[in-house]
Amino acid sequence: MSGGSSWGAFSTREEETRKRTIPDRVLMERLYGYAERHKRSLFLGMVSIILTALTGLASPYLHELAIDKIIVPGDLSGFTWWIPVFVIVVLASHLFQYVQTYQMRLVGENVVSDMRDDMMEQLQTISLRYFSEGEIGRIISRPITDANTVRIFLRIGLTSVLMDASSIIGSFVMMYILDYRLATLALLLLPVCVLVIWYLGRYSRAAYRKAAIVAAGLTARMQEDLAGIKVIQSLVTEKQAKARFEEQQDGTVKVNNRAILISSSYMPLVMFLRLLGTVAILWYGTELFKVAGLTIGVLVAFTEYQYNYFMPIMDLMAMFDQYQSAMAAIERLFDLIDTRAEVLEAPVEKRIELP
Repeated sequence: MSGGSSWGAFSTREEETRKRTIPDRVLMERLYGYAERHKRSLFLGMVSIILTALTGLASPYLHELAIDKIIVPGDLSGFTWWIPVFVIVVLASHLFQYVQTYQMRLVGENVVSDMRDDMMEQLQTISLRYFSEGEIGRIISRPITDANTVRIFLRIGLTSVLMDASSIIGSFVMMYILDYRLATLALLLLPVCVLVIWYLGRYSRAAYRKAAIVAAGLTARMQEDLAGIKVIQSLVTEKQAKARFEEQQDGTVKVNNRAILISSSYMPLVMFLRLLGTVAILWYGTELFKVAGLTIGVLVAFTEYQYNYFMPIMDLMAMFDQYQSAMAAIERLFDLIDTRAEVLEAPVEKRIELP
């Protein structure tokens, strides 16, 4: 891990001033190394995510067929084949969603369990200076609070990201199959959404990293005060202890409020872009209906697909908030795992055996 001491962040001051420069790609590659140990659940989860997205994309196309091939021609007998197909698609979508939820949660639990094992093994062999200069509460926050943040991200956030990405790509493929002109219009708004995510992500990553650090400091303050409560009461320094805690708590609230301010900007921006996209598709689709023979069924399917790729974008915005928090937590977990001991045990052949 880069930055700070080569032996890890021993003190509060050192941890709070260290700069984090590790790319997300590196963190995700190392995290995948843990997930790869559970290939079966990971494979089943990934396949189910893709199938869930595909079955979800089939519904708007079936609606287009129902309107243009059955309702408009007035041949209602077509529902004899359409209804069973629609029911099978919906049931399959729910089945795949159940499988991917179950399997990805297994992956999340097992990955965090493996990382906790590595952290606890590291804490048993790490140098004593790590504990003497560091705060126990701050150290404990990594295998508990930060690990739980990663667990939630793997169980819910990562699944949503993969499924939403599949839905967005699949929606554009289906839109181009139906009508390339409307699909091109819809595609023009996507770069704007990407720029919004990238721009806000630069600030939210720093905000959530800071939030994780100050939360660890709050845990450390509570642990130290509670561990030394007998001394505090015997010296009648309750007011000073309360003042220190309130100062730490105020700092925690301030940092979290800044992170919330950034993350709360995502949704209104995407909703505004979705409104612009809907208006543009309805306006241009109406013109194509008048002069170019665009069918009602295709226009209806387009509005559904437009919803299908904007809702995942909105979900990605919300998950991006969780993603930034998870990346900050993963950095802290690997920081502990990578901390080197200053004094290493001698090789077996050089050890002095006591009688």
